[in-house]
Amino acid sequence: MHNQAPIYTSPDHAGHEVFAREVFSVDIRDENGVIPINVSCQWKFSHTRWPANAPQHFHCLDLIISVVPSVLGGAGLGNDSDEGLAISGGSGLGALTELVRTCYTKRLLTEEVEVATKVVFVPRKGYLCRSDILELRMWHSEFVASVIKLSNPGAQFLPVQTDGGSTLPALLASSPGVLVANKYAKSHHEALGLLDRDLNARLSFDWVLPTAPVARTVAVVGGRPMFDMTKGSYGSEGPFDAARALGLSIIVLDRPGHWLENGPYSHLRDDFIAIDVSDETALPSNIVKAVEGRSLDAIVTFSDEFVIATAKAAEMLELLTEPVEAILQAHYKAGTRSILRNPTIQAVHLENKEQLEEPSTISLLGTLRYPLVVKPCRGGASRGVKRVNDELGLRQAIRQMDEGLSKYGILLETYAEGPEVDANFVLWDGEILFFEISDDFPCQADAKDATVSDNFAETVVLLPSRLDAREIDLLRSTLHQNLLQLGFRSGVFHVEARVRNSSMCYRELDGVVDLAHSNTPAKAPSDAFLIEVNARPPGIQGVFPALHTYGVDYCALQYLRALGDHRRLVALSSPFSYPSQYWCGVTVTPIHREAIVVPDGLLDSVMQRLPEVAPHVSRAELLTQPGSILSPRGGAGFVAYFMVRSRISRKHVLEMCARLREVSKDVLDGL
Repeated sequence: MHNQAPIYTSPDHAGHEVFAREVFSVDIRDENGVIPINVSCQWKFSHTRWPANAPQHFHCLDLIISVVPSVLGGAGLGNDSDEGLAISGGSGLGALTELVRTCYTKRLLTEEVEVATKVVFVPRKGYLCRSDILELRMWHSEFVASVIKLSNPGAQFLPVQTDGGSTLPALLASSPGVLVANKYAKSHHEALGLLDRDLNARLSFDWVLPTAPVARTVAVVGGRPMFDMTKGSYGSEGPFDAARALGLSIIVLDRPGHWLENGPYSHLRDDFIAIDVSDETALPSNIVKAVEGRSLDAIVTFSDEFVIATAKAAEMLELLTEPVEAILQAHYKAGTRSILRNPTIQAVHLENKEQLEEPSTISLLGTLRYPLVVKPCRGGASRGVKRVNDELGLRQAIRQMDEGLSKYGILLETYAEGPEVDANFVLWDGEILFFEISDDFPCQADAKDATVSDNFAETVVLLPSRLDAREIDLLRSTLHQNLLQLGFRSGVFHVEARVRNSSMCYRELDGVVDLAHSNTPAKAPSDAFLIEVNARPPGIQGVFPALHTYGVDYCALQYLRALGDHRRLVALSSPFSYPSQYWCGVTVTPIHREAIVVPDGLLDSVMQRLPEVAPHVSRAELLTQPGSILSPRGGAGFVAYFMVRSRISRKHVLEMCARLREVSKDVLDGL
């Protein structure tokens, strides 16, 4: 293919390393047909400085591509400096052609603009831990304009020789992908240096497997809802993306007529089995019968209502799961409280509303200390959860609780003062592989003057947490022990908790409410109080913030735990080497009054009114269908959520969240 070796340029005046230079003729196809262009490629291996005795997690090549002006069909090159260079073409340029075509199509490369890229190579022979690992880890990097795949991600990759002797096309054929540098830097040298440091922070873990992942089939119980049929917004996007990247075949089990059964979204799964999911008692047996005769490697769910049934079915099918007894104790709040006894927390379990009038209960009520929290023993989204300040309020809260919420019993427990957090754990055999917490900002019921009509619906969740390091360590150790006490050993767990007697409290700072150091000393040592455990990953409002902020995909880890794939679970539990890539907040649009009509284009309308906020919104999603008429359910409920990011400050995130809530309410109210 080549009739001459690459020409090497001299170091520049700054003493930067020598670049090899080659010119290629490639054909770019677009809507107008085939465009032949000549491209000049300057390249050299970049030598990342690794700490002493640290393993090398990748190798890189710096590549600068520019279009060489030429006359179609002619022989001339663009300028005198190109003399002595042969134009190579023909077969064997597949990876280079794909790279140039993608850059050209995305207008990253033009006749006037050259592009700096970093070509990534594996450190040793092996296979990618997931097919989209480069895109996943470089997501929202401020130094990357685009990630371009070059090879079949399922192929075996070989390390390259960095001591010379290879041509650029041969090297590109060994790369899983290329990072195109953003054009913010003053020079290509600076841009590639910044990108190298960022790549080192994001890809310094064992992302290459020694053996190819085995093809596996996983049953997913519950396909999640389709929130917005007009925009194709579906709550299972994270699980489906993860399954595809892990090379898994997915069988979805859900009710007949579910949106995944047929139609335009059937490509998201490999098969669909319609089952009756309405009878909770019969559901485990229904699941087992539905998959009878199929070769299954695991069964999982991402839906809270199916966690218990899925675990029972897994045990019946002799597939990996956490103990059903542990899951029952976690998902029935009275069971959790009976295991995690705390002498400073009063907890009373009522089987039903009528038990409130029994003499023994009446006598017990006189011993309770207020404020208390009244909550269903099983439920979600804070529906039916109320703070009460006296027995009158307690009785009112119980009477108002829907029968559907109270059928599993009612728990009365001491209201825990202090900042609330959402904590997520990834465990393997009892050991923590990954842990992070986010600050769950105060809700209506946290106010000092809260009444029974106020609720515990979320307002803002912000990560990383602002709590001091000592209290974060306290949460980590205490909640970890709580999980082990409940009987859990491996998996992804979403925990809600509070820090009592915290050194910090919420108060207004520079126009926004945020955590700040308390002006009054605590009455007792800080302690972590577990509110509840969910034996599953967090919901979509928690999955995507962790994925984008830390590079950890809880959906993928849920699959890998169920498959017992320890190597990939450990690898993909590795966060970025810096604490977080930005501040990230999720704010919800509450159902703030009766009979709200959700308009078409709600999210677009909000974004149009907030052009200064829109570029910082990573995700925005309806939680109901347009045209729906909504009223608060059990004192809570949401219309939509927005996920916001900022590298400026935590305050910037909070200010944008406040504007999003305000404008969303205006749009819903027709203002």
